[in-house]
Amino acid sequence: MKRDLLTIPNALSALRVLLIIPFIEVIFSNRPYARWWGLFWMVLAALTDKLDGELARKLHCETEWGRILDPLADKIGVGAVAIALLVKQWLPAWFVIVLLARDLVILAGGLIIKKSTGEIVPSNMAGKWAVGIIALTLTAALLDNSSPVVGFCIAASLVMVAMSTAGYVKRFVQIIHSVSTQ
Repeated sequence: MKRDLLTIPNALSALRVLLIIPFIEVIFSNRPYARWWGLFWMVLAALTDKLDGELARKLHCETEWGRILDPLADKIGVGAVAIALLVKQWLPAWFVIVLLARDLVILAGGLIIKKSTGEIVPSNMAGKWAVGIIALTLTAALLDNSSPVVGFCIAASLVMVAMSTAGYVKRFVQIIHSVSTQ
């Protein structure tokens, strides 16, 4: 089990979480171009997200740990960035609450499924799209929170959050139902 944890893709997922530190530091600094430096750290984190999945498939080292660490790193990253932008008053509180609630529902459902079946529920396509659109929303708010683009991105994020959450809940219910009827 330890060997499954120590892979390059898993290290990239862990690095993605660590990249939150310089992002937070620069966003709350008074440095010139702080927003652009924040964007740099966000893009670097996004690249590790893309690279960890590609390497896991290419190197044939997809692991149970990776199926846990990758989405967990995404949730921690999105949550931390959203909270930072909320504190800076660049995102509305209700939107950040929606994002955090979605991630908590998915995390709780995943833990319940893992405990009851031993199965790890993989991300669904709507969930991947939701994270992408949420990342675009966070980027737009980071660069110019007063832009009307941010409002459009928030609306698009809410649609994807609703779709992906409904998909996860449906799958969780189906899995629990199938276990309870056995």
